[in-house]
Amino acid sequence: MKLRLAILALTVSLALSCQVKTSETVAGGSGSIPYSKIGLNVFPGNRTAGPLVDQMRDISSIGVRYIRVNFWFDTIYMNAPHSSPNFTRFDEMVDAADAAGLEVLGILGPAPAWLTGSGDWMGVFAQKYVTPVVSRYKGRVSHWEVWNEPDGSTPPLDGTPEMYFQLLTAAHNAIKAADPGAKVVAGATVNIVSEGGAKVAWMNRLVDLGLKQQADILNFHYYSGLDVTLATAARTVVERTGLPVWVTETGIIGQDRQLDYFNKNVPYIDKALNPERIFWYCYIQGEGEHEEIHPADTYGIVTVYDGQRYESPLYGLLKSH
Repeated sequence: MKLRLAILALTVSLALSCQVKTSETVAGGSGSIPYSKIGLNVFPGNRTAGPLVDQMRDISSIGVRYIRVNFWFDTIYMNAPHSSPNFTRFDEMVDAADAAGLEVLGILGPAPAWLTGSGDWMGVFAQKYVTPVVSRYKGRVSHWEVWNEPDGSTPPLDGTPEMYFQLLTAAHNAIKAADPGAKVVAGATVNIVSEGGAKVAWMNRLVDLGLKQQADILNFHYYSGLDVTLATAARTVVERTGLPVWVTETGIIGQDRQLDYFNKNVPYIDKALNPERIFWYCYIQGEGEHEEIHPADTYGIVTVYDGQRYESPLYGLLKSH
């Protein structure tokens, strides 16, 4: 009996030791920064930092090669049911990105208010928006993300994985028909480690519905410290799909906090998920043409306040690297 108890005690001790070691491993933020994977979210409507072409060149000058930008259906492309599609802002943005040598990840959505209540709004979304936009930029924009944070209730989308899967399927089919070589990036939930695992559960349900057949790239948003959930529960979603991973949003408010967050969290994200891309949120925040934000209140590595340009220490790190 004493021998059995001794063996049991040793077994428990070894198990606990392994658990502690595993937790320390996945929660550690040490590691090299994968600069070649870094992209930036951009708001091309904001011109406080100068003309769009100059902003794109500035992004390129700090060593970033990827940008993520919304191709707004609701406010820019077609804001009324019988209006003609407006490609002017999209053309300007893609031209500026091309001139600076930047690769574009285009976000498709959201739907305009006039589509709410329409019986076949997903069909209209795909035929009148996705198809012409993807067709126009074939060969110039190779990756398309279907909706930003679809777990949020943004009418006519109701926030459920079931409805989003229907939309993703319609958009996927339209994208592949318009440009067979284009890659479909699944929409990411709000911060994947938030709400006690609810966001991971949302993603797992999407996998159950058939995500792997309707997307080429799995996508996460991560706004947190070194949360073990990313390397455990979120990692299981990656393993279930076998898809490549992109993290299309991570960041923190306050330019004086960004460098520390970047140095600790980006290596952790890279280690936990091994993503192909990590997009910082953001270059300059705010879609308003003249929108200014105080350096302490912005996600942007660049901001303009009271007419003065501010660059965060993170901007300096990227530029020096």
